[in-house]
Amino acid sequence: MLLLEQLINGVCTGAVYALFAVGFSIVFSTMQILNLAQGVYATGAALVAYFATSNYGLPFWAAAVVGICAGGLIAVVVDQLAFEPLRRRGVSLLGAVIASIGMWIAIREIASMATEATPVGFPSGTAPRGVVSIGPVEVLQTQVLALVSAAVVITATYLLLHKTTVGAAIRAVGYNKASAQIAGIDPRKMIIGAALLSGAVTGLAGILLASGQSFNFHLGDALLLQGFAAVVLGGMGDIRGAALGGVLIGVVQTLSGSYISASYQDAITFGLVLVVLLWRPTGILGTSSFQRA
Repeated sequence: MLLLEQLINGVCTGAVYALFAVGFSIVFSTMQILNLAQGVYATGAALVAYFATSNYGLPFWAAAVVGICAGGLIAVVVDQLAFEPLRRRGVSLLGAVIASIGMWIAIREIASMATEATPVGFPSGTAPRGVVSIGPVEVLQTQVLALVSAAVVITATYLLLHKTTVGAAIRAVGYNKASAQIAGIDPRKMIIGAALLSGAVTGLAGILLASGQSFNFHLGDALLLQGFAAVVLGGMGDIRGAALGGVLIGVVQTLSGSYISASYQDAITFGLVLVVLLWRPTGILGTSSFQRA
């Protein structure tokens, strides 16, 4: 029974990592950059949702929508301020990574000032924190919410990118921006759309993580680490791989913390990533010429 409970806990935790990893993967696929500012999108979205609830009395669901929109908006602002000038100048990947670090630090400091560097949490009775019985196992409502939200959003994101004209245009820009432009696609609009989608998905991950606990301005930092590991484990550029990697990391973390030691969670998790990469350098679902988005 304990093993089943821990497996469920791991899958639910992994669902949040999967959402973040999908957002990270969208950016990498479309812009070919490792955006280290991705974590602050989650932090910003969670804080906006928190303030919307605590200061303005919005119900949690409405505040979550506001927070998700804020995550998307932050991502677009970061892209246009930090990355668009570099794209116009043809600056290398390293330049984009440095710019993302600068935005990461700047936005995290804003979050620190907004919270006075103290932990905050959704007011009692706002976020769903009850228990749901699934057969003999009791699961927190926040865990069920995370699992259902991740399944719906990741599926919808995949369908958007692979079954719609807009998604095809975004993927075309990811493959070859010059060729997409020749075909009549506006690369800048598609990149902005991808940034908006990525920020919104990442913001949802941050809100889900924050809804079940107190949190501070470092919320997105842990998600960034786990999300990046999930993308590498599952396969760069494939949102299915990113989602699978996130769930696997959640399960491994939970089981190792329960049956070995919480002190070794990260070591075991990243050891697993290393072993998989030695066996399959492109990740579980990655290919030598990976499928963008």
